[in-house]
Amino acid sequence: MASYLVSYRIAQAGEAHTVAENLIKPCVKDIIECMFDEKAAKVIDTIPLSNDTISRRIGYLAENVKSTLISRIKSTKFSLQMDESTDVAGLAILMVIVRYPYLDSFHEDLLICKPLPTITSGTEIFKLLDKFFAENSILWDNCVDVCTDGAKAMTGKMSGAIAKIKEKAKGCSSSHCILHRHALAMKKMPPFIREVLSETVKIINFIKSRPKNNRLFKILCDDMGSMHTSLLLHTEIRWLSRGKSLIRLFELRNEVGIFLRDNNFALGEKLCDERWLMKLAYLADIFKKINDLYFSLQGKAVTVFDATDQVEEFKKKLKYWVESIKTGTLDCFPITKGFGEELESDIPADILNEFEVHLLRLIDAFNSYFPKGLHENIQENVWVVEPYSISVKPSSLTSQEYECLLDLTSDTAITSKFKTEKSISDFWCTLKDEFKILSDKAKLILLPFATTYLVETGFSAYTATKTKYR
Repeated sequence: MASYLVSYRIAQAGEAHTVAENLIKPCVKDIIECMFDEKAAKVIDTIPLSNDTISRRIGYLAENVKSTLISRIKSTKFSLQMDESTDVAGLAILMVIVRYPYLDSFHEDLLICKPLPTITSGTEIFKLLDKFFAENSILWDNCVDVCTDGAKAMTGKMSGAIAKIKEKAKGCSSSHCILHRHALAMKKMPPFIREVLSETVKIINFIKSRPKNNRLFKILCDDMGSMHTSLLLHTEIRWLSRGKSLIRLFELRNEVGIFLRDNNFALGEKLCDERWLMKLAYLADIFKKINDLYFSLQGKAVTVFDATDQVEEFKKKLKYWVESIKTGTLDCFPITKGFGEELESDIPADILNEFEVHLLRLIDAFNSYFPKGLHENIQENVWVVEPYSISVKPSSLTSQEYECLLDLTSDTAITSKFKTEKSISDFWCTLKDEFKILSDKAKLILLPFATTYLVETGFSAYTATKTKYR
């Protein structure tokens, strides 16, 4: 039993299997010998913790987890989120997360993490999925929704994986990851904003991508007593890197300016240009707000209601920010406002106009990627998250279902349960016996994933295990 417990911990931590025999066992022996005696410590030697043993134990544990998960989803509705990525060895990996109701709550678990044998086409992705479902007697008809990042291999009309899944699962819907749509919308920038952003990336990369420059810049920051001693690298892949890197660059603008001019870098003069710095301050502000939205959409148990509400709130804020810019009120942009106060001057009207143009472009992009009809469709089922606010029969409910809803909202015990449950999905799961028809309908609406965030974090964990020691 002890061997299995150690193996479980090693698997959770993603450590090399040799760590048990090389580190854990000697440490435990030292502790026991210190706390008790040498005789007690020798008992530890009887625990099998070799590399091969740990590997076998983890294999047994994985098989047990797999069989438990499959037995759970065989008899219930479920939704999927999936994506494919290439690991450090050049192997194409398909990862699938499943969300399903079990007992009195929703669960989200890793269902598949397998290499694609040949190419990453929609056909190959579906073949792998279909084979796994067939081998484990999982019914496609129980799949209610699939969320992907919108790649062609996933969403192609004829040969995409989604199209082939829908041929098998007739009632299955599909959705495009809200985080990915958000990232696409943010790329709709006017040329003058894109130019400033491009220049900031070049400045950051000049320092961060060269070890010598990075070391010298750290020394300069130390000598000047700066709050930070390094810049943050910007990447297109990581969702939050852009906002953080812009804020850090603005905070270290004086130090960066000195360093670039000392090294005769062409863009060094930009850090002395007040107009350019005003635009940098604005970008730092707007991407900080975007980061806040990203954070609100991440994590487990995020429903389509949560995500849609956050996006709609952001769209309303965009309109408010446009009105604020028109009147020259910059309270919503603290970095930009603070820089103007530092200069003891107002932001020029032509620059404010550029900010307004950018925000209007963002509004158009968000309306394109998140059309009004999408929000209206969600609102038709608002009774799921706000059952006590419904006074007229929703179009999505039959007369029988609406009567059930009226009975539910009149029950004081259930009202108390609604207020105390951790999540809305848990609330509906607990009603599976008392109000089965309504509970089943609500669970089907709550099951779809809003983002592919869990798959992305899964790939990060997978990548962390791919070291030369494993």
